[in-house]
Amino acid sequence: MKPIFSARDLAVTQAGVAALLFILMPILHWVDDSQYKWLSIFHGVGATLTILVSCYMLHLVYPLLRGKDGAVKRLKFVLWLVNILTLASIITANWLYIGYRAPDGARQWFIYHHPSIHLILMEYKEFVALFPLPLGIGALWILHRFGKQMEQTTNTAISSVIAILLTIMWVCLIIGFVFGLAMVKIKGV
Repeated sequence: MKPIFSARDLAVTQAGVAALLFILMPILHWVDDSQYKWLSIFHGVGATLTILVSCYMLHLVYPLLRGKDGAVKRLKFVLWLVNILTLASIITANWLYIGYRAPDGARQWFIYHHPSIHLILMEYKEFVALFPLPLGIGALWILHRFGKQMEQTTNTAISSVIAILLTIMWVCLIIGFVFGLAMVKIKGV
């Protein structure tokens, strides 16, 4: 007897519900009374989408390592999307940084109440969140340059380099995302 739903249907449903709940987190900033409320929502939704799409991107590395047909083309498309979302998140984050450094802003509050959070969490987050874009652009260039060669052979050294670059990229994105969430939880912009 054929099952009512497949394992793939269940996995897609779980991922869809998780994605919806993740997207709702930054949207709940609409109750905030900050002058940066809408920019915070835009940045939060963009950063959340970046994380969700980058998780899918990392999932696409496995077919690439196995040498599956069409893996390079699919990974290139999703990597383009992640790079664009990362760039948009960096732009909106720098725009929000104006509010963070404003007089009586979150920066002054952190320095006065919890200087270690500003010195470690924010300073580290600020720089680690900038690494994914050059890593993604480098991986995209390698995919563009050596894509045909990678499709003809399985698990080449080039595929391994792509896997390492994208894994480091994803780890940097997650660190920036989690530290950003932690800071907003303590004191928003």
